[in-house]
Amino acid sequence: MRIGFYHESAGTKHAGGVAVYIQQMAAHLSRRNDVVLYTQSGEITDVLTDADVTIVETPSLEQRYPDLLYRLSPLSTQDTTKAAMAWWGVHNDLFSHMESLDVLCTFNWLDDVVLSNLVDVPTIYSYHAVTSVGAGGRLHQHCSRADAVIANSADTARKVEDAFGHSVDGVVYPGVDTDHFSPKADPAISSPGPVILFVGRLVESKGVFDLLQAVAAIEPPVSLHLVGHGDVSAVRERVRALGLESAVTLHGEVAHMELPGLYTAADIFCLPSHTESFGMVNLEAMACGTPVVSTDLPSIRRYLTPWAEGLLAEPGDPVSLAGALETLLSTSRVREAMGVRGREQAKKFTWETQSRRFEARCAELLEGRAETPVTDDRSGPVPMARRSD
Repeated sequence: MRIGFYHESAGTKHAGGVAVYIQQMAAHLSRRNDVVLYTQSGEITDVLTDADVTIVETPSLEQRYPDLLYRLSPLSTQDTTKAAMAWWGVHNDLFSHMESLDVLCTFNWLDDVVLSNLVDVPTIYSYHAVTSVGAGGRLHQHCSRADAVIANSADTARKVEDAFGHSVDGVVYPGVDTDHFSPKADPAISSPGPVILFVGRLVESKGVFDLLQAVAAIEPPVSLHLVGHGDVSAVRERVRALGLESAVTLHGEVAHMELPGLYTAADIFCLPSHTESFGMVNLEAMACGTPVVSTDLPSIRRYLTPWAEGLLAEPGDPVSLAGALETLLSTSRVREAMGVRGREQAKKFTWETQSRRFEARCAELLEGRAETPVTDDRSGPVPMARRSD
């Protein structure tokens, strides 16, 4: 099959979960298929340069239109970038290039609305989160012409059905490279005391402020390392208010393939999200043999059983979180046992396994189209809610 992926930042060294998902899917699918990635220009990640993926680049539109679009547009910064990329594609024959594909895959509502209507190629839209149903969500449901819809977890699939009244066509989980994310990775941090690691966006919904409050309550003192971008100023302010200046280190955004050494250096990995569609960083930590403290959410229970691979705390509860962290910090033997079990659990979610599931969804779509007479002249949008399941 000739499979296309479309995302403005998926080709670059970007640590976001959706971008990593696309990079890994494209790389693994390219072993058996002809894969094309449409993305903005930038420093291409090693995952893609080492794979047989054709990369079609557009200009870096944030640099080209920094003021004209981003200050005046009513859309978010990301959606403005996507709109600019679509505009550039229309005027530079990018969409004509896509006509040679068998399947085109999108991961954002605006990308899906544009491409599923303008490109005469079967399209698959992937949900990676369902938070709130705003104007964009309603527009997407009304205007999308996606031929198939998948979700990145069973929990996301359930939320899609609850929010929009239609089921998805399949679930393809994120994965982990268990060769690269391994206990053998050289530790990137040295500390005389216990190390707790957080990797993710520095925003309230990821529970980073709960984590700071929990660490302030832990005895004896620990070293907390925060990796990611977000509301850095608010995090620094909370660190000062809690008197944690000597205990907290902010690393900023770290390239995804450089994370294993941080995971192996940590005694505990902690992702205290209030909501989570999957939590891929938990799985990466488990692959590195690091026990996990996370929050008790359905998506996380898919791969983490309390007292097996780690512990779960109540979302948004710093007291519960501090208790779970202190429990694991109190005994190295329990941490080591959880690390071993976590590694074995992570092996069930390799990118190779998940890419074959993604490939199967693509093949099913093409097979279904071949067997079904085409009666739609694509003269207008077909709301998602009308799709047959």
